[in-house]
Amino acid sequence: MGVQNKIDQAIDNISQKILKYNENRKLFQDLFRQVKHKLNPSEFPEPFGIVTSDKQFTKKIQNTDVDGLKIAGVDGGVIHKSLNFFDIALIRAVGVLFFHQKDNKPVVRYFPEEQPFPDIVTSIEPLSINDIDTLISIWRMQKEIRCGISLIEEDQPDLIILDGSVLPVVEYRYVFQSEFLSNQYKNLKALYRRLYTLCQKNRTSLCGIVKDSRSAILTNKLSALLPHLSKMPEFEKLLEIDYRTIVKQLRDTDLLYQVLDSGERTFEFLLTAFNDESDKNLPDFNIHCFYLKTVEYDTPLRVEFPLLFSDLQSQTEKISSLVNSVSRYNPEYGIPSVIIEADARARLQETDADILIDEIASKIGYSSYSLQKRRSRTPFKKGG
Repeated sequence: MGVQNKIDQAIDNISQKILKYNENRKLFQDLFRQVKHKLNPSEFPEPFGIVTSDKQFTKKIQNTDVDGLKIAGVDGGVIHKSLNFFDIALIRAVGVLFFHQKDNKPVVRYFPEEQPFPDIVTSIEPLSINDIDTLISIWRMQKEIRCGISLIEEDQPDLIILDGSVLPVVEYRYVFQSEFLSNQYKNLKALYRRLYTLCQKNRTSLCGIVKDSRSAILTNKLSALLPHLSKMPEFEKLLEIDYRTIVKQLRDTDLLYQVLDSGERTFEFLLTAFNDESDKNLPDFNIHCFYLKTVEYDTPLRVEFPLLFSDLQSQTEKISSLVNSVSRYNPEYGIPSVIIEADARARLQETDADILIDEIASKIGYSSYSLQKRRSRTPFKKGG
């Protein structure tokens, strides 16, 4: 078989898999869209692990006037280079605050400034590649949360939105194998706890927006419920096929893209507790979650938030309505405007790190080429 035939065959196989996946996805989308107004998730049997106060599977978001409100977003950027002798990373975090005013463009403030000089951090610890990736991730989150803390202390916004989870997401299997990593992680947890406490004190709502969630936690819970739901006529046909295999392929956003209308959210549900084994005898926080479709042609956002004050229903309604209100500027890109701005200001370029490495190499008497790991070097060049 020639090279072109192999390429054509590979493309055909990939295309068939995608078409089959879309067919299976549409089956479940159609089913849940038909019954979404009939389901009461608060009545789902307790053993299935869906804990919610909502009595509707989906809920239309109430329009909210943001005039007079301060809505903030925080995002970070990182460039990491793994070299001979050491690892180096450039890390930047930027907070953006939009003070919305009636009939005017919002007044914009940046924290600590519009495009701050990045932190330059290095590690000569004897860590594996997985460990060093985890360390860089922890450093980035530390920078972002410190930025959020400063923003709240200086300007007390009504809502602060983190780009990503509202939890410190790390690879736990690597963290607790190293005392150095473990201490860095404990410092990170302390920063999150400080952020939560400040939000409580100032009655600032806090949430995290996961733009491209790969989670299947809700789909997995719903799939376990399907035999229970088969009493509904819409679900009877599922008993005739191997639906479990199909469900295993689905992510939450895949299922919900056609189930949710724009300006509609799923029921909120208890996601997890904040505390883990590193938080002995400390106050805990419940983390809740829902999916929100802000615009017609973009996938739903995963929205996470800690319950910090007020009651669960009030916080869910406030966060969902505010996030929805500031995300509806482009029918194909339903991301909060403050997060779009924070991402643009925090982003770093590969050339920023390359210039720095060249300077370090000249100081220590090496060429920047010799500092590169072997896999990054090419001994022979074509042409010339």
